[in-house]
Amino acid sequence: MMSRPRPPIAIHPNGGYSIDLPEEEREVLALLPGQMLAALEILTQPEAIVPESLRRLFPPAYLTDTNADNAYVRLVRRDLLDYHREALLILRDSSDATQLDEIGMERWLTAISGLRLMLGSILGITDETKEFASDDANYYEWICYNYLSYLQGEIIEVLSEQLPQSIPDDQVELPADPWGEPPGGLRWDGTPLPGDR
Repeated sequence: MMSRPRPPIAIHPNGGYSIDLPEEEREVLALLPGQMLAALEILTQPEAIVPESLRRLFPPAYLTDTNADNAYVRLVRRDLLDYHREALLILRDSSDATQLDEIGMERWLTAISGLRLMLGSILGITDETKEFASDDANYYEWICYNYLSYLQGEIIEVLSEQLPQSIPDDQVELPADPWGEPPGGLRWDGTPLPGDR
């Protein structure tokens, strides 16, 4: 009987997560963050316009109100930049790690998701499947995009195993109605009772 290959990301028996990736994949994870870090550096300049490659990471908050959108950018952009930069640096610097704690794995997921969005924008990928031939100028980016999609799925699957199990509906105890039955036929959640319309 053939043994199943080890998953690339798994829950470590002593806590955290074990990482089992071949060297060439680790090299990709070490190199890709630099491309996005350079693009993020542009956004540190006052009034910088978000490049097309990062538009999915920094979408406008107000499409029809430039002043409101500019105020939003001033309010949150610095924090968003710091958040993405931190995740990318952690991914780059720990690309050769064989074990990560929960925070490290969450930062990996953030960085990988951001890189995937950036590459998807560069490649013009939408919901429809798009493929590139091996002689296409963007073939390497397409391979990286697909690899990041795969790794993102593996990380999400492992992280979801740590979530609390849902309780079956027949075992859920709903709270008592604190409002009773007020005049007018409305329950406490504001839903009209049947026949009181």
